[in-house]
Amino acid sequence: MSERLTNILGYLTLIAILAAIWVMFGEDPSREQGGRGEATFSGLETAINDAAAVRITSGEVSTFLNKVDGNWYVIQRDGYAADREMVRDFLRGAALSERREPKTDNKDRFHHLGLADTALDIKVLDADDKPLAAFLMGERKDSANGRSLTYIFQESDTRSWLVTGLADASADPAWWLDHSLLSIAESRFAEIAYPDITIERALGTQKYAVKALKADEKAQADWQLRDPARLLSELTFDDVRKVANPLAEPIKRVTAKTYDGLVLTLTLYEMEGSTWAQVAVSYQPDDGEAGTLPDAPMDGEGEAATLTEKTHGWLFQLSEYDAGVLKRSRKDFLAEKAPE
Repeated sequence: MSERLTNILGYLTLIAILAAIWVMFGEDPSREQGGRGEATFSGLETAINDAAAVRITSGEVSTFLNKVDGNWYVIQRDGYAADREMVRDFLRGAALSERREPKTDNKDRFHHLGLADTALDIKVLDADDKPLAAFLMGERKDSANGRSLTYIFQESDTRSWLVTGLADASADPAWWLDHSLLSIAESRFAEIAYPDITIERALGTQKYAVKALKADEKAQADWQLRDPARLLSELTFDDVRKVANPLAEPIKRVTAKTYDGLVLTLTLYEMEGSTWAQVAVSYQPDDGEAGTLPDAPMDGEGEAATLTEKTHGWLFQLSEYDAGVLKRSRKDFLAEKAPE
């Protein structure tokens, strides 16, 4: 290879490297061409606070989210509370989204972008059901820098686009629920009673023990006995349904008491291959210690009333692991006997 040709190849390589660096760390030279950098949804940034409903459909699955007095609710779950942060992040992302790259205008190729049968048909509406944004949402990828890139199509556009900023979404109503059920400091739990065994912890101590342990029995290690308290302190659920009186017979009932008088009763049911819990809450201080714990609320009755309002009349679908902890029996809390 001649020296002149070597020099030409060297210059071309250098130019390519500089161009790559410019694209990665500098401004995209094509950003201002053909709508790049413009708002994905014209006018949505200034109108996003008017959003009162979100409709998401994919095939035969749909989710309707409605806002009432500043809170969002899932209509397909009888108006159970939606995760406010999740809805807010989705709307904020849509309002700030920008067009990144124009893509195909051939709808026969939309399936390559997730904009065909699997697409999410999304509409953001105001209080008068006027669309603030309406689009198909396809494949989405999160990047290491926290920015997402998503394929979308609007009927008002001539082609599909790759856009920034959109948060993840789903047409599954359960996906949008506020999945937090209980939030109680683990240090407050004094006793957790199963039908055939009770785990207790004396006030001022750290370790749990098995109540009325028999002479030939040995309890498991403390970290294993703590499983129910850890679970109940931050209990979550996968799905919810509004049922006043389940038709199925209960399979288990677990009662947890705190030192300061809060009583939780979880009644478990097996339905449609899953475990569901009905939660009852009361306030029963019996030793004058209510409110003396650092983590206890000043108003125990108010806490019980708030939890009752949240849980009464609902069944909560538990994860397989959580259901397993609550369905344990006496033998599951006892150490195995060494062979003779």
